[in-house]
Amino acid sequence: MSRILKKIKESIRRYTYLISIKKYPVKVLSLEDTVSRIIDEKLSVSRIGDGEFRWMMMDDPGDTFEKNSKSLSENLIDVVKSRNGKLLICLPDVYDGLDKYKPEVKVFWNREISKELKKYYHYLDRNYDYGNSFFSRPYISYKNQDSSNIFRLIKNIWNERDILIVEGSKTRFGIGNDLLSSANNINRILVPAVNAYSELESIYEAIEEYVKEKEDSKELLVLLAIGPTATILAKRITELNNIQAIDIGHLDIEYEWFLRGSLDKELIPGKYVNESKSSKFVDLEIKDETYINQIWKDISK
Repeated sequence: MSRILKKIKESIRRYTYLISIKKYPVKVLSLEDTVSRIIDEKLSVSRIGDGEFRWMMMDDPGDTFEKNSKSLSENLIDVVKSRNGKLLICLPDVYDGLDKYKPEVKVFWNREISKELKKYYHYLDRNYDYGNSFFSRPYISYKNQDSSNIFRLIKNIWNERDILIVEGSKTRFGIGNDLLSSANNINRILVPAVNAYSELESIYEAIEEYVKEKEDSKELLVLLAIGPTATILAKRITELNNIQAIDIGHLDIEYEWFLRGSLDKELIPGKYVNESKSSKFVDLEIKDETYINQIWKDISK
């Protein structure tokens, strides 16, 4: 009986999902079109996912790396309503069918959209072409896990560019793999691994300090891997500093999973994996001199 009830519930969720996306239409670009626009137009990116919507609505986001606050909510709402031509707001590609995703991913988004899209829609614009936030998650959720082409395209974003990475102290974006191998020069600002938003102003001040020291800062690319703080800072850096800034999210972890052929969200030794069902972090001392020399400032302590 429980199996029958489960199937009935899943059928109801699928039906309510289809009703929801028809009643509340959202336009989201493909992965390839999103990345192409980022490259061709040198667009900054702020990504909004289910976690950001929960922070916006002051709902309990569960066991995450960021505390809820009214200030965080207000700043995220400001981002999602922004219409700066140099900033692409990105949403998950879940509003026009879910067949491309794994069964457990389909179940999650069927439930999420059925229950929450009406609330989300208060903040959304049916006439805006949103970018695809899954450009930073192009592997683990998909049934077809041959993601080599999209990763190859993504690497062109920083091809022969100077990069400033702003990341949690345990993120270590691009370390131990070739994700950033085409970049010219890489520097890093390390920030708290959890609750980075509490240091929002200090993080922005460090970025500004770096920008002022750099001779040709207009050609700089800032990659932000610090949760919803990245979403907010991408907008601020674009508007106040006229610099391309990308909320890059979990891309490095997705690339690690892709290289390993992972079937689920496994731990990556030496890197923080907030979505791991077990421990979030397995410490591994980083002795890589290249990485150590890239650290321009550490404000994580």
